[in-house]
This record gives sequence, structure tokens and C-alpha cells, in this order.
Amino acid sequence: MSRQRAVVVELVGPAGAGKSTLAKGVTAVDRSVRSGLSLWGLPRRRLIRSALALLPTMIGAGLKRARLRVGELAQLIRLDALRHVVVHEASRHRIIILDEGPIFALSWLDVFFARTGDRAPPPASWRQRVITDWATLLDVVVFIDPSDIVAATRTAQTEDDAVGFSTGFRRALDRAISDLAHGGGHFVVDSLKTDAGPVDETTTALMAKLKQRRNGH
Repeated sequence: MSRQRAVVVELVGPAGAGKSTLAKGVTAVDRSVRSGLSLWGLPRRRLIRSALALLPTMIGAGLKRARLRVGELAQLIRLDALRHVVVHEASRHRIIILDEGPIFALSWLDVFFARTGDRAPPPASWRQRVITDWATLLDVVVFIDPSDIVAATRTAQTEDDAVGFSTGFRRALDRAISDLAHGGGHFVVDSLKTDAGPVDETTTALMAKLKQRRNGH
């Protein structure tokens, strides 16, 4: 009998929410959980393959006079590479936790590029393809939600800056989640407060949520 693939989880939330700390804490307790996967630090060979696969998208955008900027291109390449890595790892682990995955990437593109208005956002056909690919792969989305004061302290922002950024980014996160759901996704959306107690208690709470989802997967 073939083994079921891993439950794929993305932790989402503002900078300083404690996503990386939580993911590492879960893996330290349960070695069947694969954490540490994100848009960053992906294998160079996989990034090159993804860049080559995205050449038609890049050329098409240029022909439409909507040439993608370097930051956008890099994010598109990372997101494609991450998907391939997750598919590969999904047969080797029971749970995969993404620190910054597709929801973060799509939100990042919305917040840092689409809002400027000086150029068109990445091609709609590319976005739809990404949504379709990830909608069938993602199983759980967990909002890691610190208070604004905690987030400001961790990122050295003023509280007003943290509130403003969190509002804008949360709007982009909600859009990405909605798009994935309409794209055929059947993932569960949950939330977890990181300022409600010590880190080990928060880690235990996250593990309980993931265990419940894994048992029902």
C-alpha cells in the first residue's frame, strides 16, 4: 500500500510573528515534520530549471510592454522552485511546514509591486497557473497572529507602522487565500496567537492542530 503524501502547511503572518521559531520548535519535537522550507535557500539547480521554465512568461510580458522587474522575476522563480521541492519532499515526510510559501509570495507581489501603479503586475495567466498548482498541494494555512505591539518590538518598528503594514499585508493575504480557495483548494484555515504564552506552549498548540489535521488527512 502506497504511503500518503505529507500534509503541507503554510504559516502566514507579518514579520516578527514567530513563524520560523514555531516551525523549528515543532521539528525539534517531532522529526517526521519537515520545516525550514521557504522561498529562500532553495537549491541552485532547481532555481535554474525554474528560471528556464518561466522564460515564455518573461518574454510574453516583455512583448506586452509589461516587463517584469528583477524582484518580481526572482519571486516567480523561487515560487516555482519551491513547489517542485515540496512535491519531492512530500513523499518523505508526514508534515511539511512552509515558513514563507505561495500565500506569502502572492501577497508580497501585491504589496510591494502591484500597489505602486508604475507597472503592470505579473501576468494574470501566470498567477492563475500558480493558484491552480498550489491549490491542490496546500492542506492547511495557519495565521500566526501576534499583537501589533509584539510585532513592532520584534521588527524594530513603531506600533503605528506595524499596524499600517499588518493591515495592508493582511488584505493581500486574504486575497491570496480567497484566490486559492476559488482555484480548487480544499485547505483548512486556522489561527494561532503567539503572544498568548511562552514559546513552548505555542509550539504545543501548533502541534495539536497539525496532529488533528494529519489524523484526518
